[in-house]
Amino acid sequence: MSTTKATPWVEKYRPKSLKEVSHQTEVVSTLQNAVKTNRLPHLLFYGPPGTGKTSVALALCRTLWDPTQLKRRVLELNASDERGISVVRNKIKHFASLSVGSSIPSKKSFFAVDKSQNDSVGQEDEESHFPNPPFKVIILDEADTVTPDAQAALRRIIEAHSKITRFILICNYVTRIIEPLASRCAKFRFQPLPPASMKNRLTSIAREENCRFSSDTKGKDVLDEILELSQGDMRRAVTCLQSAHVLSGGEGGEGHIQENLSEMVGLPPANIIQSLFTTLQTPGSCFEDLEKAVTDIMLEGYAAQHVMGALLTDIIAMDAKHISELHKAEIAIKIAEVDKKLIDGADELLQLLMVCSLIMRCFKTNV
Repeated sequence: MSTTKATPWVEKYRPKSLKEVSHQTEVVSTLQNAVKTNRLPHLLFYGPPGTGKTSVALALCRTLWDPTQLKRRVLELNASDERGISVVRNKIKHFASLSVGSSIPSKKSFFAVDKSQNDSVGQEDEESHFPNPPFKVIILDEADTVTPDAQAALRRIIEAHSKITRFILICNYVTRIIEPLASRCAKFRFQPLPPASMKNRLTSIAREENCRFSSDTKGKDVLDEILELSQGDMRRAVTCLQSAHVLSGGEGGEGHIQENLSEMVGLPPANIIQSLFTTLQTPGSCFEDLEKAVTDIMLEGYAAQHVMGALLTDIIAMDAKHISELHKAEIAIKIAEVDKKLIDGADELLQLLMVCSLIMRCFKTNV
């Protein structure tokens, strides 16, 4: 198997330059202007997973330096693996303190093409010119998992070595970054990608990889289902498309990518949610019936967050004669509280039982 075929699609089709990044237009235009004006600050990228934060950071580095310079100019760390204070004091501090010389003559601006060149220089030469600024970049991915002590040690390093090192902090939850560290960076929020932008990209990838769809749908229904399951997460959408392609037989196979992909990505099928919903709505149901239905779903291996999300979607869409708006709000607040507890490590079965018992009580009260 060749290296190209073995490469995951999320890496194979990762944007190589800032121009290839889709939807995040304000972030990209601001970074491009910072590169042109030689005013690149420390950066803090935050937003939901799969919205392009790491891709933009890597594309920015490819814009600044020639590919042969990237290894000694860029240090990429995943803070979920290396998040202790020892890494900050040793690895990050050592790399940040090393100055890097520039191979460009001092008379030439780091961020401008030499205008004294012959006017016959083509557009390709201008585009292939790299600014080569005299500093390095440290990319700290998942910075919100760094311990508070390590973040406190990092803020002084950022301040002391700002002339020769720029930091790019990437996180999902900006509230978990201590304020002294966040205030030293320019913040950029990455929004979930809209379905239209994602569908164009998925269609292009499916065409490049020769994905086979049934002749009656031509891929429209499959791609729409993938977009609905991914909820603005481009990485999840591309991974889902690749998984469906492999399960259908892959390149050269006779099979076609099928619909109903929810179970393949670990989401509970609609019939399971409907069965649980029927148990909650039935007037004669008791807690034992509820406990059995919830336990069966947990034993199937489905995540409680996904079950609660599907239940909430159905409840919000219900008519007011079946459940009042006040009860809808009460259920939504409880699900939000339980979701926070699950992130902190609470038991999924008990938390889902708590939510379902509240829903059952609201239905019985509304009758």
